[in-house]
Amino acid sequence: MAKSTRRQWLKGGLALGGLAVFGASYSEMVQKVFTGLRDGSSGKLTLDRISANALPPEGRQHPEGWQANPQQAVSMTQCFGCWTLCGLRVRVDRDSNQILRVAGNPYHPLSHDHHFPYRLPVSDALNRLGGDAGLEQRSTACARGATLLEGLTSPYRVLEPMKRVGPRGGGQWQRISFEQLIKEVVEGGDLFGEGPVEGLRAIRDLQTPLDPAQPTLGPKANQLLVTNAGDEGRDTFIKRFAQNAFGTRNFGHHGAYCGLAYRAGSGALMGDLDKNAHVKPDWDHLRFALFLGTSPAQSGNPFKRQGRQLANARLRDEFRYVVVAPGIAVNHHAGQRSQPLGAGIAGDGLRAGDGHDPLDYRPGAL
Repeated sequence: MAKSTRRQWLKGGLALGGLAVFGASYSEMVQKVFTGLRDGSSGKLTLDRISANALPPEGRQHPEGWQANPQQAVSMTQCFGCWTLCGLRVRVDRDSNQILRVAGNPYHPLSHDHHFPYRLPVSDALNRLGGDAGLEQRSTACARGATLLEGLTSPYRVLEPMKRVGPRGGGQWQRISFEQLIKEVVEGGDLFGEGPVEGLRAIRDLQTPLDPAQPTLGPKANQLLVTNAGDEGRDTFIKRFAQNAFGTRNFGHHGAYCGLAYRAGSGALMGDLDKNAHVKPDWDHLRFALFLGTSPAQSGNPFKRQGRQLANARLRDEFRYVVVAPGIAVNHHAGQRSQPLGAGIAGDGLRAGDGHDPLDYRPGAL
């Protein structure tokens, strides 16, 4: 009897505790409900009786044609969230000049399965994005492209030159003027309290070898490394300064650390290290694909476009693919077998194309 009583007390205590937690979490809501009923302010008018306070659309479909929202401007542009450079459709509030939403550009082949021809009027293109054809004609932006909207107004944007004023990794920075930036970069000095640092004036020596024991390294001016992660049009301008004016040969852009490994590997495989020829899957006619160290729709270039192509290819019963990687890819599905990395797995996969079949690629096996 004592055990039963203790059990009952325990159940009762748990129930009371749950009610207390529930009441505490909803106390503010309950208070608002009673206040609204008492004062007659429980309901507030919204901007629209159907869409409430949602963002007004960029326009409406009409039997006579597309009716644009006069309060918004639609701009077709290009994304720079990564080097895929997809197309974007940006909606801008005419009064505040603020960007309201970022979506896909239907004219861009990387943002649309069947991109619209340039001769198609914008009003007709926007009209095709809605209604019954909305899903089929939808032009999209990936998560990174959509978050560019937040990046425009992010408080963490660097708008002025920043100089480290503490130890490396200490996270201590100070805003400086562009004049101070140019002076310190050119003249050098004890800039960080850690000893003298050579500036561009001291480094620009076109006669003294960088290392007399290794003359192939060139002159001391090659101590300057200039890298560019901006758009392609800036490369030529920056090269004029770095190589033609200053004299360094050490210039690199995003291709040197982004896709070079893939392109150099493909170039070596195809015997063309001058152009680094590389391939892309023929998704419309492909029956089997083997991805080594890359995951379609998760990586690669253009990953968003290939994600749509992969989804379309998976609608065909005869299509199968294998991703050889340490972890399970995000595009893994229930009908696909996960093949973890192990000794000889890469060679076994490649042998499949030589008449061997160590892995079971039959329909239903993957």
